[in-house]
Amino acid sequence: MMPSTDREHLPWPVRQDLRTVTAMLFEAFAESLKGRLSEHYRSGRILTLILHGSHARSDSWNVAPEDAFHLLAIVNHLRLARRQQDWRLVRDRLRRAWEFGEIARPVRLTVHSLEQVNGALAEGIPHFVTIAGEGIPLYEMEGFRLLSPRLLPMQERHARGQSEFARWHDRASDFLLGAAFYRSEGNAPMAALLLHQACEHLYQCVLWTITLHGPRTHALDELRERAESIEPRLSIAWPRATPFERRAFGCIRRAYVEVRYGRSYRIGSDQLEWAMERVMLLHGLTERLCRERLNDMVSVHREARHGRCA
Repeated sequence: MMPSTDREHLPWPVRQDLRTVTAMLFEAFAESLKGRLSEHYRSGRILTLILHGSHARSDSWNVAPEDAFHLLAIVNHLRLARRQQDWRLVRDRLRRAWEFGEIARPVRLTVHSLEQVNGALAEGIPHFVTIAGEGIPLYEMEGFRLLSPRLLPMQERHARGQSEFARWHDRASDFLLGAAFYRSEGNAPMAALLLHQACEHLYQCVLWTITLHGPRTHALDELRERAESIEPRLSIAWPRATPFERRAFGCIRRAYVEVRYGRSYRIGSDQLEWAMERVMLLHGLTERLCRERLNDMVSVHREARHGRCA
């Protein structure tokens, strides 16, 4: 293992946590591969582990105490990256470490193969271009290199962002209408489930519109973190200052699993009413802020064209 020195500017407690997280991750990864006979398991390797997001930015000293560590593991086999269940042991170990106080912050781990990441860099996907440029490698195999990223033309970035906005926002609108219908019918669990889906799609809308990428997860807390990290003005949609606010969000967060698979899901009428108001606010905010970002792209493109013509 070759730890990076790029993290030396981070606060000492953060560096200590990252050392602990890295060691836990590699231990759990090795444990998950034991006894597996397929070639992509026997020769499976983590090529690099990259810290990105708020902790990797130059103003990391200003990070909120509750901000999670966002890590990207790049592996050497596509099949190893695609199978989410192969990483359950790793994620469970990191989750328990946070819950039992071994580390001070939760860890959000995404996994991609080198083929996937280099393909995204060749396309100029902003999410991966940012990680390649600003991310801090916590570990790198000797000789590891990423492709030089392509600079995606602003006109193309705008067109793709516009398409992603329409896709995610339209679906979110349909889920929100469904939630209102089931609430009017007195079916609170189904209303909560559809509020979860509306909220999930709105956060994905922000991520895909701005960065052309979003994580494959239904975890509402993770999606909220990611979306708010790139558009902090979204944070007013789900305040979490009081126990009631946190419980109401928790009811919506849990609905995706508990309404679908359980029999005892409950949400109070006051919590459902408040959650409906918050998701409606998020719906309007998402549209306004995404359109603002898309308009900014158009302005940048026009300025670039005028500069070339001058």
